[in-house]
Amino acid sequence: MSDHLPQELLAEILSRLPVKSLLKCRCVSKTWYSLITDPSFIAQHLKKTAARNSGLLFFRYSTREFVWPFKENVRYLLYPDESFPANPVEELDSPFKGIKRLANIVGSCNGVFCLSYDVYGKYTERAALWNPSVRKIVNIPCPIFTFTSYGRYIPSLGFGFDSTTDDYKLVRIVCSHFNFGEIRPFVEIYSLRSRGWRKVDNNLQYVITARSTSAFLNGACHWVATKRGYGHGVCDAIVSLSLGEEVFGEMEVPKCLVKKYQVVDVAVFDGSLLLVASFKFSGEGCFTVWMMKEYGVPGSWTKLFDIPDSESHLKWMRKLVAFRQSGKVLLAKLFGQLVFYDPKTEEIFDTKIRGNAHSFYLDTFVESLVLLNEANEFTELGASEDNGTSEILEEVASSSNSQIIIDEANGESKEEAQGESISTQ
Repeated sequence: MSDHLPQELLAEILSRLPVKSLLKCRCVSKTWYSLITDPSFIAQHLKKTAARNSGLLFFRYSTREFVWPFKENVRYLLYPDESFPANPVEELDSPFKGIKRLANIVGSCNGVFCLSYDVYGKYTERAALWNPSVRKIVNIPCPIFTFTSYGRYIPSLGFGFDSTTDDYKLVRIVCSHFNFGEIRPFVEIYSLRSRGWRKVDNNLQYVITARSTSAFLNGACHWVATKRGYGHGVCDAIVSLSLGEEVFGEMEVPKCLVKKYQVVDVAVFDGSLLLVASFKFSGEGCFTVWMMKEYGVPGSWTKLFDIPDSESHLKWMRKLVAFRQSGKVLLAKLFGQLVFYDPKTEEIFDTKIRGNAHSFYLDTFVESLVLLNEANEFTELGASEDNGTSEILEEVASSSNSQIIIDEANGESKEEAQGESISTQ
């Protein structure tokens, strides 16, 4: 019957299906296989998926065993937006089952997560792109600037999508925090389309703050930066790099944040840039949160709220995990509790989820076919899969037998769960 449908109509019908159904549909015929794996169809499907919102949240956390070799047990879960933190609907396969360390999530875009998860040789971080919807992972090759070629450095990463070239890019900025006056930062970009790294000329006058998070917004990656190098007073400006033009820019930050806070992170909420500043341990307040209401306009910085630590129940907050549309925020405490905090009432709501404070990650989940045509690359496990019929059949079997997982800890939290929506951009 499908043979009698115009190609455009068939594409329109199939583009409305979920990813798991499309993975099975590739086996229907050569025509369907060619259509579903066509880059233009993948883009068409992504556009529809992003517009309708899956209503799912992607949640990652880990616990660590207290006996040698201190293995990190990492879980990747999907939750309905309205019921989080209760009732997970699916547990995703870990992309790195053979690695004991927790992978750092650099960022996500169009259903693709960029992970930094190990090292090449001495101290040079390794990275990969992962799309859990199609169960594909692409290892990113060793970068140009390494510990061997550059010496001691602290790298900063940023990940995003270049809409001008339909390309996913990983930015790597290598700064020397000890000889900044003599050694200019090196910048290199990995392109998924070209499958390689290349050096980018720059006139960057800042050092990206050590362990700084990155945020992708309006086609550019953003980092917190300083002119003073490593140490206290880590925030002097926000540095951005447009992925299309590959040009650096800078933005002023609120003067009250300059050279004051020990930790300043940049984030995105509701389509706006945020700055989350904190002292590690201080009586001056756990966190202060600012929003740039008009992108690129320093005068639009607005203070949203403070999270004080003057009360006992607010002490030992370690990480601001996510912002909710209701105004509540998700916080990780030093000893592994995950809690909701209401800035208006200063009340705390326990989620009953426990894990390593630095491991908590929450974001909206986007189903997509991006990376579908890539070969799986599990170099750490010594495995590599063909992109042929056996792989398709394996994916079909997996997608049709996906387990619904509700563990005891999350089951207990069902009654106390505060169902709210989350927005990241």
